[in-house]
Amino acid sequence: MIAKKLIHLFLLLFCLSTTNAFAQQYSTDSLQQLTLNGSEKEKLSAFQLLAEISRNNNPQQALIYLDQAVEKAKLLGELQILATCLQLSASIENRNGNFQHAKELYLESLNQHVINSNKKGQADVTVALSGIYFMQGNLPLAADGYLRGLRYYEEINNKAGMVTTLSALGNIYARQNNFSKSIEYNLRAISLYEESSDKFRALVGYDNIGNIYMRQNNPTKAKEYFEKSLVLYGEMKNNAGIASTLLQLGNIEHAANKHEQAIKLFKRSLDISSKLKAQPLIISALNALGKSYTQLRLYSQAIDCFRKAISLAKTSDMKIELEESYQGLAKVYKLTKEKEKATTFSALSEELKDSIYNDSNLKKLNDLLLVYKSEQQQQQIELLNKEQQIRESELTREREVRSLFTIASVILGFLFLALVVFTIQNRRFAKSLQKQQAELIEKNANILEQKEKLDQLNTVKDRFFSIISHDLRNNLTTMKLYFDLISNKDYVPQDNGEITKQISGSVENTIDLLENLLVWASTQIKGVPIDIQKLHMHTLVQENINLLSGAAHQKNITLQNNVTEDAVAFGDIDMINLVMRNLITNAIKFTGENGLVSVHSTTENNNRIIAIQDNGVGMSLENMEKLFNQHLHPTTKGTANEKGTGLGLILCKDFITRNGGNIWVESTKNKGTTFFFSLPLQG
Repeated sequence: MIAKKLIHLFLLLFCLSTTNAFAQQYSTDSLQQLTLNGSEKEKLSAFQLLAEISRNNNPQQALIYLDQAVEKAKLLGELQILATCLQLSASIENRNGNFQHAKELYLESLNQHVINSNKKGQADVTVALSGIYFMQGNLPLAADGYLRGLRYYEEINNKAGMVTTLSALGNIYARQNNFSKSIEYNLRAISLYEESSDKFRALVGYDNIGNIYMRQNNPTKAKEYFEKSLVLYGEMKNNAGIASTLLQLGNIEHAANKHEQAIKLFKRSLDISSKLKAQPLIISALNALGKSYTQLRLYSQAIDCFRKAISLAKTSDMKIELEESYQGLAKVYKLTKEKEKATTFSALSEELKDSIYNDSNLKKLNDLLLVYKSEQQQQQIELLNKEQQIRESELTREREVRSLFTIASVILGFLFLALVVFTIQNRRFAKSLQKQQAELIEKNANILEQKEKLDQLNTVKDRFFSIISHDLRNNLTTMKLYFDLISNKDYVPQDNGEITKQISGSVENTIDLLENLLVWASTQIKGVPIDIQKLHMHTLVQENINLLSGAAHQKNITLQNNVTEDAVAFGDIDMINLVMRNLITNAIKFTGENGLVSVHSTTENNNRIIAIQDNGVGMSLENMEKLFNQHLHPTTKGTANEKGTGLGLILCKDFITRNGGNIWVESTKNKGTTFFFSLPLQG
């Protein structure tokens, strides 16, 4: 996990790794003298060079120099130097864990790079910003920035930036368990690296290549490059780079179960990071130490490291590191038999992980990837259009030559014959072109139709597997934990009523989920036939109330059928049964103990209106607007923590629409909700 995370710390070093070798040609004293006695331009250069010299060993002093350089650059109108100084300030604040200030400085620097049309600067800043979003757990924003940075690097053919950014994208998709995309981006990165010269190899940096080998499960090769990287950082006196590389080397030793050696490396990294006040590196080192102490059963030291990491990660809003700290504490408490604490921290870890790697973020990442590929395809289309224009130009010249040949033939006495032949050939050529054009149009139409069908099937597939992997897995996990509990020989049965009630609810949720999931998938893929018939609504409502009375009884909820016995409507009985069952189930789910759920009926404009009313928790206007949208529907927990996927309401809207009716909702927060649907009074 450390190897995957530190690529984003390396990005900070890579994107702003302007060498300070030229700065060291001057002594600090001579530069200080220039800041006092030099011209305004000399003062600007001196402050910039002093910041470069001190940024690795005295970052706070470097920030002071940079503030003065920024002020001078604005005064002199040196916009490119201004952008560079803002960018360097942002990198130092970022390394110190001051993410909000770092983002503000990066955005200001980005604006200057745009004004200066500096594509390299735009790419570097965009990628650096993405590193912050990644550490804060916002993977969609991180991926969006990396893809934009990648496009900039591709435009200027900056292979060093392309390798680094491709590696970062591979890491994001690996964290989303989208291993095919992760491998794709890593293979592209390695391919670019291997086809490049020795000069480019030095540009990319040993640490980045070592990280790629780590993610390809080649620790021996990775260690070779990290050790070379460590030497280079030492020669450059770049302490931040040394601390990052020590973490990577310690991670390799940890993976090889050499925990004593790993701890030594992690402590060295922590010591350097603490002196630099580099918050992200400090947190990473503490988490790494906690994991190694856990392996050596030094549990008190491990707990101390994890708790320090949690405190710092909360301060900096570093969600990924915070989740790892929670996970580490859960493991320690499990090993020390402190079940309650283990359960608490495991739940915190899962909740945070779910907020980072949820279905919505997965969809955003997929959408970003589609946009990136679409832009690539558009560029290819534009290239093809240019090639076609060239071919048309060549055809035009060919026709002109043919015309000149005809004129020459006329002079030689073959005017009439040449004109006849030319006319016949031209007609044949025109017919051939028209035929080819018609065939191309037909093929394009077929391709577009196939693409739409494939997109629809992919959407169904993605949503299908998302629900199975998330909601169905959660229910099954709950049941498994219950059975593990009661099968434990040390378990002493007490009052199992609440646990049994939870398991019963989980089973019911699973059944409802599977039923709705199968019906929904069927409607999406092959459709559902409709058999319109006369429906006796009182009977239909009563049958569904009888079916759901058990669930209502568990919460002591009263179900009332206020539909008159003469109430009729026309529709498909199976579809309307499913609609009724889903709406009554929802009403029970969001109504508290001793509540009331009632069903009423009215007529209006030749339509039968059915209303399912509850006195439950109600909902906000924002959630009401999202209810029937298959891309936006919320999935709120019920009053007894019942779970749902939102599929039920999507099916209800689909089926009511197919039966010629409408569905809508009225709700007041904390007072209750009423779902209405209409059906025709005539077949």
